[in-house]
Order: sequence, then C-alpha cells, then structure tokens
Amino acid sequence: MIKKLVLVLVALLISSPAYAARGLQGTGDAANGAADQTLISAQGAGKTIRLQKGFCSVNVAAAGGGGEVALEDGVGGTRLITADADAVGTFSFDFSPSGYALTTNTLLNLTVDGAATTQATADCTVTATV
Repeated sequence: MIKKLVLVLVALLISSPAYAARGLQGTGDAANGAADQTLISAQGAGKTIRLQKGFCSVNVAAAGGGGEVALEDGVGGTRLITADADAVGTFSFDFSPSGYALTTNTLLNLTVDGAATTQATADCTVTATV
C-alpha cells in the first residue's frame, strides 16, 4: 500500500509543470559591428540549457579569409559548433531531444570572428530545454 502511494506521488511530481522541462527558442544575428549575440539568456542558478537543434545562416561573407561563425557556451566560452563564414551559406545541427548541456547558469552565444579584414554577418535560430 505504501509502495503504491509513493509511486503515485512520484508520478504526480514528475508530471507537474514545476518539474517538467521547459522549452526555449532563441533567434538572433551577429554582425561585423556587434560580433556577439545572446541567443538564449542564462536561466538562473542551478539551471542548465540543453541545446537541441537549429540552423545558422551566413548572410554576408567575411572578408580577408579566416572568418568563422560559432555557437558558444557563454561569451568567449567553449565553441559547440564552428563553421566557415568566408562564404554565404546555411548549416543545421541536431543534438537529439536530450540536447547538448551547456554549463549551468550560462547563456548560449552566437559569434562571428576570425576574419582578417571584415567579420561576417550571420543569424541563427535554435531550440533548447531547461
């Protein structure tokens, strides 16, 4: 009887909105003049963003060679995805429904950098959970 009651209470807790994963979406663009863009803000102490999927487009290519577009675990942090920004193009990614965990209480950043002359302009749309 007690075991059944515990199982029912655990099931109720897991299905409650306070326990359930919360879906997030982020969109932004990083341009030569503003090379960093927060796509999803840090969610608070003890909370972790789990990046699931998205796509990024290089709309204006970098000049001078070496340009990159990247998603970072925090501004200037670990690069999760890096792509060539020396040509216009689009790339997509999918880390599965379980997602790729960022560092706890850290934002997801889009950046363009590395070009010898002029940085690229890129935009990105992502989905994640907390």
